[in-house]
Amino acid sequence: MKEESQSVTQRLYQTLLSQNEVLSEIISQQQLLHAGVKSKNWEQVERAVAAVNALSERFSHLENERTALFTLVCPEHASDIYEVSRNLPSAFKRPVLEAFHQVRQKLAVSKIENDVLSEYIRITREFLQGVFDCILPQSRNTLYSASGAVVRARPESVVLNTVI
Repeated sequence: MKEESQSVTQRLYQTLLSQNEVLSEIISQQQLLHAGVKSKNWEQVERAVAAVNALSERFSHLENERTALFTLVCPEHASDIYEVSRNLPSAFKRPVLEAFHQVRQKLAVSKIENDVLSEYIRITREFLQGVFDCILPQSRNTLYSASGAVVRARPESVVLNTVI
C-alpha cells in the first residue's frame, strides 16, 4: 500500500511539473500573440493563437489528471492543497506544495497577459470607432436591438488613401 501511495505522489508531482512547463509555454505564446497584434503581424497572431489553443487543451488534460490524483490522495478534501499535502509522504510535501504554488502564480501571470491584450484591443477598438464616427456621420444614429438595448453601429467598409 505504501508503494502505491508513493507512486500516486510521484505522478502528482510530475503532473504539477508538467503543468508548470505548459504554463510557461502558454505565457510565452501569449507574449508573442500580444507582440503580433501590436505589430499587426497576422501570421504570428495565427500561429500564437493555434499554439495557445493546443497548449490550453494540454493543460486542461493535466488539470483533470491533477484533480483525480488529489482525490486519490485526499478524497474528503480534494480541493484543499494543504489537506492533500498532509496525506503525502514527508519527502514530497514541500516539493508538491512549491510546484502547486508555481502553477497558481503562472496562472495569475497568464490571466494578466490576457487582460493586458484585451484592454489593448478594447482601447484600439474604441479609438477606431471614434474615428469612424467622425468620418461616417450617418453611422452615429442610435440603433436598438429587439430587447431594447442600445446597439452600436458597426463601421461599414471604407477605403482610405492612407495607412491608419
